[in-house]
Amino acid sequence: MKKIHDIAVKPLITQLAIRIVEEIRSQAMPEGTHLVEQVLADAFNVSRSPVREALVLLERERLVTFHPNRGFFLALPAATIGDLSLETPVFAEEERYFQIAEDRIQGKLHGHISEAELMSRYGISRVKLMKILVRMSQEGWVERRPGHGWTFLPVLDTVESLDQSYRFRILIEPAAILEPTYRVDSVLFAKLREEHESLFAGPMDDRMSMRMFETGARFHEQIVSCCGNRFFIDAIAHINRLRRLIEYKVRVDESRQNRYREHIEILSLLERGKRATAASLLREHLDQARINKTSPSP
Repeated sequence: MKKIHDIAVKPLITQLAIRIVEEIRSQAMPEGTHLVEQVLADAFNVSRSPVREALVLLERERLVTFHPNRGFFLALPAATIGDLSLETPVFAEEERYFQIAEDRIQGKLHGHISEAELMSRYGISRVKLMKILVRMSQEGWVERRPGHGWTFLPVLDTVESLDQSYRFRILIEPAAILEPTYRVDSVLFAKLREEHESLFAGPMDDRMSMRMFETGARFHEQIVSCCGNRFFIDAIAHINRLRRLIEYKVRVDESRQNRYREHIEILSLLERGKRATAASLLREHLDQARINKTSPSP
């Protein structure tokens, strides 16, 4: 497997995040205000893609929260937000985050570990470490122990386990959309299309692999959720949590982007009531992804 790339926040995104915070403060927005991507894009004369990246950056700073299918919301009153300086801290936190992720995949981190051990190992302050641990906890690969310390949860850490996860998904995802209880959610499908269009319009940079995973994971979880069977839904959500770290390491190329365009085709087939055809395409889509991601690199 290739080494995880260090990720630096682009100056455009950093400056845009700062401008969004300035806008929040100038308008004295209350906690819970919906930060509409298109409204912000129009206000700053940019596309929605960099706005979304800036809001994700602010989410990591705990200034906004993201709610699936609803968007980003202000996490605290504008009056309590101070000046924002993101350049160096965000880079350092991203760097340490991916160092920890790389060590977890390589088996260097497992079981229980204390905050003091992590601070010493990665040369990071407790404040910055806690931001990273909260993010990792939200992503589902670490959890706080009762009392003190943290526990690393199981993840897929080999090509073989990733292959097995795809083989399982090939069985259950197409079956979910063939369930008699399956119902198309037009609002949800429109949101999924919008997310994919934003992805395609975004830059091909070091964060693309992460953005593709998050977009793809939501797509697969949410089309499965329309079957209304919680056992299908729980299974896909569990697998997505397990594969998150190893998927961040998968290279992004044109063929992977083309496979994401198949998501849009699957949505269209489902909307037209062609569930059998959609299930067949989904099966082929997953199998091709399995082959591409588990085959040895040339």
